[in-house]
Amino acid sequence: LNVTIKDFKDKNIQILEFFKSEDDEDDFIISINDNEIKTGNYVGYFVWDGVEIEIKPRFSEKLLKRMLNFANDIYIDDVDVAGETVKNFDITKFIIYYLFLQKLERAFLLGIPKEYKKRDYHHINVKGNININRYIKNDIPFKGKISSTKREQVEIQEIIDILYKAVKIIKKDKFPTKNISHIIPHLKEKKSNNFISKKTFKKALNSKALQNPIFAPYKQVLNYAKMIINYESFNHKDSKDKTYGFLINISKLFELYLVKLLRLHFDWDVIHEEKIKLYENSFFARHIYPDIVMKKDDKVMVFDVKYKKMNYQGSSSFGMGDVDRCDFFQIHTYMSYYNDKIIAGGLFYPLEKKSCDSDNINSYFGGDAKFLIDGIVIDDDILQKEKEFINRLKNTIKD
Repeated sequence: LNVTIKDFKDKNIQILEFFKSEDDEDDFIISINDNEIKTGNYVGYFVWDGVEIEIKPRFSEKLLKRMLNFANDIYIDDVDVAGETVKNFDITKFIIYYLFLQKLERAFLLGIPKEYKKRDYHHINVKGNININRYIKNDIPFKGKISSTKREQVEIQEIIDILYKAVKIIKKDKFPTKNISHIIPHLKEKKSNNFISKKTFKKALNSKALQNPIFAPYKQVLNYAKMIINYESFNHKDSKDKTYGFLINISKLFELYLVKLLRLHFDWDVIHEEKIKLYENSFFARHIYPDIVMKKDDKVMVFDVKYKKMNYQGSSSFGMGDVDRCDFFQIHTYMSYYNDKIIAGGLFYPLEKKSCDSDNINSYFGGDAKFLIDGIVIDDDILQKEKEFINRLKNTIKD
């Protein structure tokens, strides 16, 4: 078995990516050969020709929650949607439920998106305009009530139905919903019994109300809800010879987490995937996309984020140890592009541990710029590890 993202084309596999990249189609998922199993940048659960496969992250749950908070632009230290550890829970469901509940809680602060609709009244007082046709048909001779029609703002039914359906699935799976306990009764009261179809999603996502920047966050909430509803339907398939499931690009989550962490702690301009065109006027012109570029005045730092194991194993006659050959030359290409502006560059990893050898930062090609291998140590005391990482990088700049 050797599976890449290309192999999932036209199949019932949902992919959650936190941003798009140029080479996503070539991403490696999993290979199983001669009793050896290798996995790439994705986690999740899927069925491949009847074989059930679950890939779990090597992150601790605490770090995973921290990264999900950052993905939703929540930087408060003690925010935890799920509360205590959720044991033996499907990792795919955990991530998508967590993101959905947190995003819904924030979006609901401004209420459910509304649209104008005509509502008919038959009342002693006129509301809006008299409805002539209904008045002639129902109110002559006059019986004390008048038929009228009024345009009013009402909550969009499709959005309510989709949100309630997603919440119902989450509650059925016994995932904590304490943070939206004030929202659930409202959705339950307003829901209809309409079937949730593709047309329902299309109408909800294309509603004019979502074009208003105030309600824009609901687009992501609805997308998460769609994933939850679709994932449940996948798991109810009877046939074992089909391919279906749900995958999440965990490397992009880690990359996004580092980008936002740096923006939080540095007064530099932190650019995510800066687009650079090389040999612009040549037939072999190419674009390169460094993961993180930090700029201040005439100084530049450039880093690539790698979701790979880093135990600081050195090079040997068989290769470069824990530093992949392609990664090594790629980051040096990025650094050379910025020429005399570069003051530091390197590769960031999720670290099993911090090696003392890694503190010996090397000069880039013998010059003043620094080359480093660093990252966040995977540890339950994630806040402390963040501080240590930030301090190391600040000391590099200071030096």
